[in-house]
Amino acid sequence: MDTDIISFETLLATQDSARWVMWGAIATGIAALGSIVTMVCAIGALNTWKSQEKTKIRSEFKRSLLALDYAIHTMPDSWDSNLAHMLQLRATYSGLSAEDHQIIASFLEVKKCWHNSISAWVMCEGLLKKTPLTKKWSELSGIYLKFIKGEADKLSVLEKLAEMHSLEFIFD
Repeated sequence: MDTDIISFETLLATQDSARWVMWGAIATGIAALGSIVTMVCAIGALNTWKSQEKTKIRSEFKRSLLALDYAIHTMPDSWDSNLAHMLQLRATYSGLSAEDHQIIASFLEVKKCWHNSISAWVMCEGLLKKTPLTKKWSELSGIYLKFIKGEADKLSVLEKLAEMHSLEFIFD
C-alpha cells in the first residue's frame, strides 16, 4: 500500500470517528437537559406535596375544633362547678344513675376531643402563628380549663369555638 492511500484511509477513519463523537456529545447534552427538566419537575412536585400536607394539617385542626364543638354541645346545660365536683365524687361510688353515666361519657368525650385538638394544633408546627388564630387558641385554652372545672359555662366555650370556625385559615 502506498502512503497516500494509508493517509487517505486514516483521514476517512478520523472523520468517521469525529462524527460518532459529535453524535455522542449531542446525546449526552440531550440526556443532561432531560435530567435538568426531571429535577425541575421533581422540585415542583415536592413543593406541591408540601403545600398539600400543610393544607391537610390545617384541615385536621379545623376538623378537631368541629368535633370539640359537637362534644361541648352534648354536655348538660346545667354544667357548673357543683356538677363537676359531684361527678368526681360519684365516680368513686358504684351506684351511678343512667344520667350520671351519660354526663360522664359526655365529659370524657370532651376531654378526648380536646386532646385531639391539642394534637392537631401541635402538628401545625407554627403554620398558624402569624394568624389571629394563635390568640384565639390561647383564649380557648383558658376557657376550656375553666370549663372542665365547671367555672365556665358551655356557651363561653361554644362562642370562642364559633369565632375560631369563622376564621379562614385552611387555604391561606
